[in-house]
Amino acid sequence: MDVFRSFANAYTSGLQAVLDEGSDIPSVRDPLSKASDFGRNDRPYRELIAHRSTIENPTSCLAVTPYLPVNLSYCFGLLAWSLDGRNDVETPAYYRRGAHEYSDDQHTLSGAFGHRLVTANGNQLEEVVGRIERDPAHRRAFALVLEPQDNFRQSREYPCAVGVHLFLRDGALVWLTVMRAQQALTVLPYDAFLFMGMQQYAAGLLGVPAGRYIHQSGTFHFYDNEAALARKIVDDPAVPASLPAFPTTPDGAREAARELVGLESRLRLAAQAQDTAAVDRIAATPAVTDIADVARACLATHAYRKLGDTTSLVTSRAAEPAVAELISAI
Repeated sequence: MDVFRSFANAYTSGLQAVLDEGSDIPSVRDPLSKASDFGRNDRPYRELIAHRSTIENPTSCLAVTPYLPVNLSYCFGLLAWSLDGRNDVETPAYYRRGAHEYSDDQHTLSGAFGHRLVTANGNQLEEVVGRIERDPAHRRAFALVLEPQDNFRQSREYPCAVGVHLFLRDGALVWLTVMRAQQALTVLPYDAFLFMGMQQYAAGLLGVPAGRYIHQSGTFHFYDNEAALARKIVDDPAVPASLPAFPTTPDGAREAARELVGLESRLRLAAQAQDTAAVDRIAATPAVTDIADVARACLATHAYRKLGDTTSLVTSRAAEPAVAELISAI
């Protein structure tokens, strides 16, 4: 098993492995799948089966590369949306064009990871954390995303994530994400950010630090027309960037999650209402927790862009220089 200090190292290594060792696969034909561009295009791809990588430091969750700049506002928006257990399509659509094409009804995303983990069938994440609290050696702390009904439902959504498995080992929370399919170039940076953020939140609920993060994919792939871009990142490797950790106390972790969810909602709604004064007020008020303060700077800068303001930049006391640069590039 490959072990890496940062997500950036794992990301670059994974792309290298697909380029060097992957198999060429013809296009998926299912018109309900993004893999066929919903029936519009032929999309052959290159894949590895059963790829896995381990990241030692889950706060080092960003890969910075000029060839494929990460949309940090989408990262934080997705994390807030997931921690809140929502499945509306409007929130991801605010950060990323094209979100509606995954929705069957143009209102909801039935396969939303956070919704399935913390809302749809009860709060699985808190339940498995509780199991570990009661029995630190527990092996039944597996929260499911994929459901049996997904195999009998005709839908544009068939979740890429199977579920997450939590372990308390050596005084830290180890998190295993099991993916049935992982697009390794353009989607992995967002999936990894999301699950490493959720890992840190869950570790805080347990009152322990976040330990190793393990990402395991049934199929690990990118499309043929993306190979040149993948090669550029391999030849000029992505640089690691870190965020502040979630607090490692239950009260602190809950406070950080509440702040993040609240900031995301208020800034998005204010920008959608064209309420510049409200955005100004939120942008000028530092958050209590460091991770939420970085999110405030990022989400407020994005809100200004949605208002048509391309110059205003919100700063955070807790953002390291590489992260500040990502915010300035929004």
